[in-house]
Amino acid sequence: MMSGAREQPGSATAFEGLVDHYDAGRPWYPPALYDALPDLSGRVLELGAGTGIATRELAARAGGLVATDLGPKMLGRLHERSPQVPVAVCRAEQLPFATGSFDVVCGGQMWHWVDTSRATNEAARVLRRGGALAVWWNEVDADGLPWWDAQQDRLEAANPRYTRRYRERDYAAELAPVFPRVQTWSTRWVRTVDWPTYERWLRSKSYVQALPDVESFLEEERASLAQAFPDGRIVEPFRVSLWVARTA
Repeated sequence: MMSGAREQPGSATAFEGLVDHYDAGRPWYPPALYDALPDLSGRVLELGAGTGIATRELAARAGGLVATDLGPKMLGRLHERSPQVPVAVCRAEQLPFATGSFDVVCGGQMWHWVDTSRATNEAARVLRRGGALAVWWNEVDADGLPWWDAQQDRLEAANPRYTRRYRERDYAAELAPVFPRVQTWSTRWVRTVDWPTYERWLRSKSYVQALPDVESFLEEERASLAQAFPDGRIVEPFRVSLWVARTA
């Protein structure tokens, strides 16, 4: 798990200082992801909502939505964009909601930060009978591309706490003790961005901020990407993967 030396997974400070970069550079999710989610027509609880990248799409589909995050600044940005969505600063492991009060609990890019045993039990507690927990991730799907492999080599060399495979876990097995039915789904998609957007995407990552010399890393990245994408349009392939777990 990656974080800065003074930050731990699940710390509200891990991204609080990165709100602008996070909001400007983080990738969105393709429409197919939202189509693959469980029925959102009831009450939906979003965990680790951050600045609201998924919230805006969820709010358009959900019968009722509440967004949560550890970071007040992150939720402040979400509220600026989506003032109609109620928000709560809280941990996934300790939710301030009544038992059986939601039809769907969901979260993108966040489940690897939590104590999965405690968070799984809390999600099950606040779900109504027959409800679903849905967690998903965008992952850059560029293994074998020289620019990507070179970037990951540099990151792993500069930050001993980082490994490019850090989110590769058996999430279905982790959910199974509480949620006996777990289904998975994935799809590929691509986005094209310019260097300023890509730089903000890099700066929004906790393991980049933990590097001993962030600016030198970014300078190397800019030179590498200029060679790989001479027109300045960085083509970034992704795979988004979804786990849906049901209580019964």
